[in-house]
Amino acid sequence: MSASEIAEVFAQLPRLYKLGKKAEIRRVFYFSLGEDEKWTVTLDPDQCRVQPGKAAEADCVVKTSPQMFLNVWNGRHTPSPMDFLTGAIQSNDPMMLKEFAAAFGKS
Repeated sequence: MSASEIAEVFAQLPRLYKLGKKAEIRRVFYFSLGEDEKWTVTLDPDQCRVQPGKAAEADCVVKTSPQMFLNVWNGRHTPSPMDFLTGAIQSNDPMMLKEFAAAFGKS
């Protein structure tokens, strides 16, 4: 796993944003993946914008390891309540993560 793998995932998001599954209202997601990977993803009804770095304000904050993020994104791991209880995945709104996944055809 390399930083470039994570950067590639985030670079693909605008292209993968699914018609018909798009956000009905603006949502801002902030991903903190380990020490070095910080990404902000803004989902609007008509577009997906990705920026490296931390969001000033986010509707949903996600903190996990880079490897866990890649495992979930690539379908090698399905998050369970235990992941959240043990802190392997931390989020202020786990249910909003389902919206995020659906917007990219991952649900």
